[in-house]
Amino acid sequence: MVYTKSSFMLHKYSHFNPNKYQLDVKIATVRNGFHCKYNINYHLVWIPKYRKTLLKDNVKTALNTILIEQCKQLRLETLALEIMPDHLHLFVGAKPTHIPHIIVKQLKGVSSRKLREQFPELEYLGYPSQRKHFKHLWARGYYCGSAGHVSQDAVKRYILEQDGKEVFEYNIYGDLTGKTKIGDFTR
Repeated sequence: MVYTKSSFMLHKYSHFNPNKYQLDVKIATVRNGFHCKYNINYHLVWIPKYRKTLLKDNVKTALNTILIEQCKQLRLETLALEIMPDHLHLFVGAKPTHIPHIIVKQLKGVSSRKLREQFPELEYLGYPSQRKHFKHLWARGYYCGSAGHVSQDAVKRYILEQDGKEVFEYNIYGDLTGKTKIGDFTR
């Protein structure tokens, strides 16, 4: 069998499968609020500090539970959640009163605190020498993209194209050069 880069990456990280979540239907859903109708969806991505591969096994399971519960408490609709060893993708449906940076702040803060309570070794970010404690589990930055009704192929293609890149690249407003970069977490 001949492996191309994309098939290798697909095997390395079994990335987000939009069909599994029926995203095309969920993203198109118009929700009702008091005196309004809205369709606000956010695609959120963030990484552990230094992009360490910490989100595996029991940590991954616990993080999944924590994020879903926190989304319920914030009254966000969890549309999709995929946790990779070194980053996570979260699609949420939000109300017009939700502010994206506050959503991310809440989710990162609560998940960091709860994961560290449950897994004290995360204080050392996986370094073998446990001399230095790290104050934060997550890197400062994050990616937030808004999505209305988009095709699931576009979402799937975007997420699959990110694997192996240091920067999340996103073509916006017809930028076919791929020069537009969002979410450089290396600084």
